[in-house]
Amino acid sequence: MEEERIQIADVEDFRGEKDVAFSHQQLVMRAMNKCLEAGCKEMRAGYFNEKQDTRGNIIRVYVEDTRKSFIECVETLEMIMECDLDEEAQKKILKIKNKLDETYKNLCKLEEKDWNECSFKIKKYRWMNGIYYRKGYLNVKLPYYQDYIEEQVVASREIVKELSKLTQRLNYYQEEDFGN
Repeated sequence: MEEERIQIADVEDFRGEKDVAFSHQQLVMRAMNKCLEAGCKEMRAGYFNEKQDTRGNIIRVYVEDTRKSFIECVETLEMIMECDLDEEAQKKILKIKNKLDETYKNLCKLEEKDWNECSFKIKKYRWMNGIYYRKGYLNVKLPYYQDYIEEQVVASREIVKELSKLTQRLNYYQEEDFGN
């Protein structure tokens, strides 16, 4: 009686856990989970904690920049999903990246202006602290770089939104259903 309700599905393509082959859908899901985990943290710059050991030595321990970690997770997700991008996703992501490139160029111009207008005393102080100006680049020790990282976080969130919409258009990568 109870046995009569059981239905056997076609198990020809079924693989046990040990036999699981490469799955693009699983890879995308794992990368999206990483993005979600990284994006749910407080977005803050990296820093060093200093501790003293039992002998009195100072030990510096780096606490990761959660903003950069999130950005890297999103870039990895985008890299994995490159083969899935449709025309709509490509256009929207390109638009986000072009806007980010424009922001970078504007911040480079602001840093150049700052460098050209600051006094020799400030320049000398910066040189002594390893802060130099290079045309077309942002110095990590100046605030323009931090502003750019913040803009990258915003752009990365927009890219994840677009990639999520893409997975919806791809029917969330639905595989063969072994149910009814």
